[in-house]
Amino acid sequence: MYKIVDHLKPNELFAMETDRLRLSVLRKSCARDVADYLCRNREFHRKWAQTHSDSYFTQRVQKDYLKYDCGEYRAGRLVPLWITYKDGSQRIIGRVSFFNFAYGGMMSCSIGYHLDEKETGKGIASEAVENACKMIMEYMKIHRIEAFILPNNVKSLALIKRCGFIHEGRRISYMHINGQWEDHEAFYLLNN
Repeated sequence: MYKIVDHLKPNELFAMETDRLRLSVLRKSCARDVADYLCRNREFHRKWAQTHSDSYFTQRVQKDYLKYDCGEYRAGRLVPLWITYKDGSQRIIGRVSFFNFAYGGMMSCSIGYHLDEKETGKGIASEAVENACKMIMEYMKIHRIEAFILPNNVKSLALIKRCGFIHEGRRISYMHINGQWEDHEAFYLLNN
């Protein structure tokens, strides 16, 4: 079960904890840690992640991204949760983010996630996704969360199903991945 953290670290805007993890909205002062994570996992993420230029993996550009993320978080348009172990380590091991928020009659958003290659197979992504979804539904009163996954990303497809998402169909030419437009499988989770 997740817990929203009352006492934030100076580099956080928001934080929650699960059994093993801390998920935080990070300030731009964490750009080095984020760039380190992205560089460590660049090749591992390449076939699943949206297309990025080389500059994306630099501390300078990540500082701009984190500044943007904080502004969007404050505006209620993005919840970018960077994952660390809650043992106090600053080493980033993944991210779960919620975006494309629609309020009013929709009360929906989309989810995206990625994990450090060395942390796969430990249940980290399942723990992060399940608890982050619960938090978004309870704390922000979101009714529907959508996920879009490449058809050949077997591990991510298994993860999203384990987390209770239901398959809805296929999005044609949905996102630019590793240099080309790719179809994605669409899933949803309802807050019932």
